[in-house]
Order: sequence, then structure tokens, then C-alpha cells
Amino acid sequence: METVRANFENLVYKGMKSQGLDDLSSKLIAILYSDPGLVTLKELSEKTNYSFSAVSAAMKILADWHIVERKKKGGSKKLYFSIQRDMIAMTLEQVKSKKQLMVAPALRELPETIEKYGQSKTEESEETLRIIKQYYQQMVALELILDNAVEFTEKLQKEMNKE
Repeated sequence: METVRANFENLVYKGMKSQGLDDLSSKLIAILYSDPGLVTLKELSEKTNYSFSAVSAAMKILADWHIVERKKKGGSKKLYFSIQRDMIAMTLEQVKSKKQLMVAPALRELPETIEKYGQSKTEESEETLRIIKQYYQQMVALELILDNAVEFTEKLQKEMNKE
């Protein structure tokens, strides 16, 4: 049975690595995803062969990104971790986060930037203005893509929950 679990962890690990996560974060997610219970930092350190402090720092980042959840048990100072096991919900959260943290600020701030650069008449500013306008157009398109992805995914989730 451990071989099946190890194979599953490796599959999750490879999936996380393919998304650009570092080795440790990918291992932590794979371990948490395959473990049905809560896991301590010490256990994660032992399972990954990384130092306690490295695991602690990585888990803080993963918790800040809302990938893992931190919990405390009553009367204990230990931190316990788990992970959202709904990959669709996790991906949906990341898509919404990308829109909120990257796309929305660009769409809000770039029109003023474009207007300011448009008033400058140097050759360098014209090239910079072209780059900024292109980026703005990409953000407009990305907003549409992300909105459609969220709408489609939420609709799919509702249908899956009916079954």
C-alpha cells in the first residue's frame, strides 16, 4: 500500500513542479495531499529530509497563498497542516487571485500611465508607450479569459456537486 501512496505522491509532486513550484513546496503539497490527517512541521521535515526551518518557511508561504491550512489543536503549541483536496477549487482560487492581484491593478492604473506617456514626444517614450499599450491590451484579454474560466469552472462545480 505504501508503494501506491508513494506513486500518488510522486504524481502530485510532478504536477506541482510543472506549475513552477520549487522542489520543497512541491514535496510538501504532495505529502499533505496524500495524508488524510493533520501533519506537523516536524513530520513534514522528517518526510522531506529538509530542515525544520526550511519547511517552516515554505509552509508559511504556502499558507499565505491559501494552498495549505494551518491549524492548532486545543492546548497544544504545535502547528498542524492540511490541504484543500479539491483541485478544481484550489485552481479556481488561484485564477481569482491572479485576476485580483495582477489584472485588476493593471486595468485600473494603466490608462493614466498611457495618458501621461502619450504626452511625451521622445522616441524612447513612444517605444515605451507601445510596450505599455500592448501590456494593457493583454491584461484586457486576460481578464476576459479569467472571467470565462471562473464562470465555466463554477458552473462545472455546481453540476459535479449535484451528482
